[in-house]
Amino acid sequence: MESNEKIRFGGIKLLAGGSCFVSSSPGGKFRLGPQVTGPLAENKLNLTFLTHVDGDRTAFCTAGAMGEGTRAFLQNLAGGQDVFQHQPDTALLAVYPHNKLPGNIAAFIKSLAESKSKFFGLASSLSALSVVLEGRRQIRVLDHLFQHFQFTSFANSREFLAAQEFPEEYVRKAVATYQERVIKVYYVLPQSDLDLWAMSIPTTVVLGKIADALGRFADLGLTIPFLIGIPRLGTEDLLLAFSTARTAEAGDQGSTIRRLLQERIPGIRPMRLTPVAGIFLHGPHFGDRYGIAHSLVEGLERARVTILALSCTISSISVIIRQQELASALLVLSKRFEGPVSGVLS
Repeated sequence: MESNEKIRFGGIKLLAGGSCFVSSSPGGKFRLGPQVTGPLAENKLNLTFLTHVDGDRTAFCTAGAMGEGTRAFLQNLAGGQDVFQHQPDTALLAVYPHNKLPGNIAAFIKSLAESKSKFFGLASSLSALSVVLEGRRQIRVLDHLFQHFQFTSFANSREFLAAQEFPEEYVRKAVATYQERVIKVYYVLPQSDLDLWAMSIPTTVVLGKIADALGRFADLGLTIPFLIGIPRLGTEDLLLAFSTARTAEAGDQGSTIRRLLQERIPGIRPMRLTPVAGIFLHGPHFGDRYGIAHSLVEGLERARVTILALSCTISSISVIIRQQELASALLVLSKRFEGPVSGVLS
């Protein structure tokens, strides 16, 4: 952010007392459905957060009370190996709505970098930006967020924390039984002609430089409809993946994006896949009802649609696929999710 003016956001949400699982070496035959979302659904475990990049990394979160049980059955599924690293006592922090604007996303990431706090997942949805972090660091991160953002109901982090419910009270209200054969959503938004970028970056200091680069995308006529970050176990590296969307007038900005990134982080090697398509589902509250994320993942995997990247956070699911597979993906999802298809396919 170049000015001292705070960005106005409608809301901020905190889910404390969680458990996070991260895998950065799933192996070449890894499939998200049979090895993550399927077992979670069979064990009736609700996901509060899920990110995935094809062939590389996965991170997901459950309620803290389910942490050890989740670790045990995942280890059993992997033949005794600890494929996933378990991080207890995490917090999920989200701000909304961000409207896919690069400046908003940059300010959120800059807040995380300034807090110098370790985090285990970063994700965007159509409505929210969220991060999974160490529970003991939540106040530190909140203080930095309130330096950049102004929220409707709270003047500072102290007011916000004073209004929070205890985790067990939230869970008691939220957990429901998943019984719908066809899951109702508010809408399904397909979007074609996106670029997907992926890069490995080290340390929170570099994360601040990435935030600066992303903030300049608005000058190129770009929005950022999708973004995730997953750490690499045993290192300080973070795999960052994001998609960019441009107006017809903007033209191809790939070379400019690459230059902006490399100017700020010499030696970085951003990978680009284009064109790709996104499907954004708003309203499936997978955090409250188990099995919803698995319905999407299993359907796409059965239809042999490659999930290039996936984000499930704050009542929305976002998936990036190959553009030529968009029609097949929408067909299979129409049998599993009930909601109006919004937007125009180009």
